[in-house]
Amino acid sequence: MELAPGTYARLPLRGLLVFEAAARRGTFSGAARELAMTQAAISQHIGHLEAELGVTLFARHHRGVELTQAGERLLPRVEEGLQSLASGVASARRHKGTRTVTILTDFGFAAWWLMPRIGELSDLMPEVEIRLITWQGTSDALGTEFDLAVLFGNGQWPGCRAHRLFAEEVFPVCAPSYLGTRTAPLPPAELAGMRLLHLRGAGPTRWFDWADWFAGMGVPPPATKQELAFNNYQIVLQAVMLGQGVALGWSPLIDDLVRAGNLVRLTERPLSSPRGYHLVEPLSRPLPADVARVNAWLRQAAAR
Repeated sequence: MELAPGTYARLPLRGLLVFEAAARRGTFSGAARELAMTQAAISQHIGHLEAELGVTLFARHHRGVELTQAGERLLPRVEEGLQSLASGVASARRHKGTRTVTILTDFGFAAWWLMPRIGELSDLMPEVEIRLITWQGTSDALGTEFDLAVLFGNGQWPGCRAHRLFAEEVFPVCAPSYLGTRTAPLPPAELAGMRLLHLRGAGPTRWFDWADWFAGMGVPPPATKQELAFNNYQIVLQAVMLGQGVALGWSPLIDDLVRAGNLVRLTERPLSSPRGYHLVEPLSRPLPADVARVNAWLRQAAAR
């Protein structure tokens, strides 16, 4: 049964419920018992529905009712709609108590700083679901829906407020196995003879690279190259820990690994810049209480 656009929106939901029950039961009296209504009220609802549609939905018999062709065509649509409505209500009930906070950050920060501490946040807010979205790109991170973000950059993101958690500080690092018999710290010039591991992005580099580091240390870059390049900082650090070479290590991402003895800092002096990891809040909406608590926890954890 095809209805004109907008017709379903005008139909009374109660009338559709009555129609479905009467069609399933085969009698108006059976529908009345199921819906705790009188038989006269059932008949009245069906009459209003038929008048609205301009068709007869039931053939009335002495022992019950039978769907007409118009009723048979309408019934599957009504059943489908009521089932969809019931599913939506059930979903809303399942999630009525769910509170969530979505944090957006890059792979490196998520893997090497946030994940070792996420249990502390979960224990602090057991009633809140913390959703972590990881991203690795250069231009469209803020196109993702989020409550808070921890992003690397200069602190300028349109439509957002940013608070710097960590300044950019870089140290060359390697695995103890790659260091061998040498003892850290090493003179910066000695690193020129080692295999250098690079973090490469698809666009312009937004972070220090090895050319920046050698220039900052006042030593010439290596004349010959033994180099490996990766586009993901997590893989860079995994390669370093496997003894594949020397990489630039961003504090605080490497700090836990250095304390655990998985990595060795090869120089005492870092290379620094005004950039860093920032806690970013969208200005388009107020800060809910749960988001404010996560915001405060991130600031406190960074300060520690």
